[in-house]
Amino acid sequence: KGLRKSGFSSSGYNIGLTGLDQEVIDFIEEEGGIYKFLDSVYSLADTHVKRYIDRKFTHLMFSFGCTGGQHRSVYCAEHLATHIAKKFDVDVRLCHREIGVQKDL
Repeated sequence: KGLRKSGFSSSGYNIGLTGLDQEVIDFIEEEGGIYKFLDSVYSLADTHVKRYIDRKFTHLMFSFGCTGGQHRSVYCAEHLATHIAKKFDVDVRLCHREIGVQKDL
């Protein structure tokens, strides 16, 4: 792809950047397949969040993994966390283990 150049890994990502960086976000979104994937994730997550709320459960975890845990998984986790926080009246804690980022939405 167009991002492959000096300083980029064989997967096309700039070394040192994560799924939080606009350059990586643009690269992931360029292909467009990520949108179809996230729509499926949202559908699955919505079903389970509703079920957990109905059953009065207080903890539910969704996890993403990829080869390095810094690009696509970070991007997807960010989008799912934002989706859940906007759609449901629940506290969302987002943890990106591989890059040492944690935040509450």
